[in-house]
Amino acid sequence: MLEGILAAHPAQLTFVQDARRTIVRAGNKNQARSGLPPAVAPGTCRFFLGYVGDGLLDGCAVGGVFESPSASQMLAVTKSIDSGSGVLYIYGNYGGDVMNFDMAAEMASDEGIRVLQCVAGEDVASAPKDLKGSGAG
Repeated sequence: MLEGILAAHPAQLTFVQDARRTIVRAGNKNQARSGLPPAVAPGTCRFFLGYVGDGLLDGCAVGGVFESPSASQMLAVTKSIDSGSGVLYIYGNYGGDVMNFDMAAEMASDEGIRVLQCVAGEDVASAPKDLKGSGAG
């Protein structure tokens, strides 16, 4: 799947060197903003791949079917897209994503890369107890 996407858009996308199932925006890093990578598990959220490109997401790590991307995949994307302004992780509130993104953020911090995280709780089960059933959240 990834090879087909890259073959269709070689001027816009590229693989991260030596990292499996990772894509980043081709071209120069934007020094004026933080890098933006989401997590993708192809069994559930393939659509993030379509948002990697100029003016959009800077990279994406792709896990196996119904599997979170690994911390090492996320670190590879993070290092590839960091322009010195840091990286913002955007991902869903799934156990594997939370665990692997937290580990990747710690590893990136050890390498001097600042990482902020935004976790999306996209279903009622993810809402805090005080918001369940309220229509909020």
